Amino acid sequence: MPPGMGNRFMTKRSRTTKSTKRSSKRGSRRKKSSSHLSLYLLGGVVAVTILVVAMTLSAWVGYQMGREEALDICKNRVVGYRNDLEKLRKKLKSQSFQKAKREAPSKSPEKRGVCTEERKKENRSEIRDYMESGGKENVALSRVKETVHLERPKLAIVIDDVAYASQIRKIRALPWHITPSLFPPTSRHPDTARIAANLDHFMIHLPMEAMNYCSPEEWTLTTKSSKEEIERRIEELRRQFPGTHFINNHTGSRFTADLSSMEKFYTVIKRHGFVFVDSRTTPKTVVPKICGEYGDPYIARDVFLDNKTDIASIRKQLEKAVEIAKSHGYAIAIGHPHATTLEAIGSSGKILQEVDIVYIDELYDKIR
Repeated sequence: MPPGMGNRFMTKRSRTTKSTKRSSKRGSRRKKSSSHLSLYLLGGVVAVTILVVAMTLSAWVGYQMGREEALDICKNRVVGYRNDLEKLRKKLKSQSFQKAKREAPSKSPEKRGVCTEERKKENRSEIRDYMESGGKENVALSRVKETVHLERPKLAIVIDDVAYASQIRKIRALPWHITPSLFPPTSRHPDTARIAANLDHFMIHLPMEAMNYCSPEEWTLTTKSSKEEIERRIEELRRQFPGTHFINNHTGSRFTADLSSMEKFYTVIKRHGFVFVDSRTTPKTVVPKICGEYGDPYIARDVFLDNKTDIASIRKQLEKAVEIAKSHGYAIAIGHPHATTLEAIGSSGKILQEVDIVYIDELYDKIR
C-alpha cells in the first residue's frame, strides 16, 4: 500500500461510520417523532369521542328535562281547560234550570204525570195512582159497600207488590193471616209463580194501565188491549197460578175507570174462575157497576195502610179499618211490603183484637 493511503482510507472509513451513526440517530429520532404523533392522534381521537359523548349526553338530558317540563305545562293547561269547561257547564245548567223554572206552569210535575226519578223510586204505586186520580184519602165505600152481619167483624189485610221469597217469609212471620198479592212473573221478578206454588192463600197482583203512574210493569193491560190479548193474558195467569181464584189490580186507575175495557176483562176472568178485588185506585172505578150487572158482590179496598210509612200513621189506618169492619161486618186493608208496615201490623195486637184477621178467600166465603 503506498504511503499515506492507509490514513486516507481510515479517514474515509471513519467518515462513513460517523455518517452511518448520524443516519441511525436521525432514524431513531424519526421513529420517536412518529410514535409521539400516533399518541397525539390517539389522544385527540379519545378526547373528541369523549367530547361527542358528553355533548350527546348533555343534549339528551336537556331534551328529557325539556320534555318533562313541556308535559307538565300541557297537563296544567288541560286541567285548566277542564275546570273552565266544568264552570261553563254548571253555569249553563243553572241558567237552563232558572229558565225552565220561570217558564214552567204552576202545576207540579207530579200532578202532570211527569216521570221524575223520585217518582220512579216511589213504591206505593196504588196510593199515588189513587190520590192523583182525584181520590180522597181514607174514604170508605159506604155507598156501594154492603153490610154483612157476622158473629165477629172480619178484616182482610192484603200486602201488594210482593215479588220475592224474602218478603213472603216476613209476611208469614206475622201473628196474623195476611194475604200476599204477588206480581205475575217478569224479567224483574221471574220467580213469583214458583213462590206461589208453596202458598195456600194468596192473590195475583195484576198490572193495569194507570192515569199517572210512570213506571209500568211488563205486559200491563191497557185500554188499548183487545179482548184476545186479555184472553191470552188471563189464560197465562191461570196456568202460572192454579192455586188461587183472586186478582187485584196493580195501579189501574185508567183501566178500571174504562167501562169497555173492564167489561172485556170481567167477562174473561169470570170464564176462568177468577174473582176481582178492586184495589180502588180511582174514585171513578166502574167495577161496582159491572159487579152489579153480574149479580156479584163488589169486593174492594177500604183503607190504604201506608199512605205514610211511619208506624204511628200505619196504626191509625189500622184503627180506621177496624172501625169500618165493625160498622159493615168486614173490611179490606191494603199495604205494601215495607219494613215499617210489617212491623206496625205485627205490633198492633190491641188494635186488632176486636176483629178476626182472615185471608181474602176466607172473607169471600163469608160475604158472597
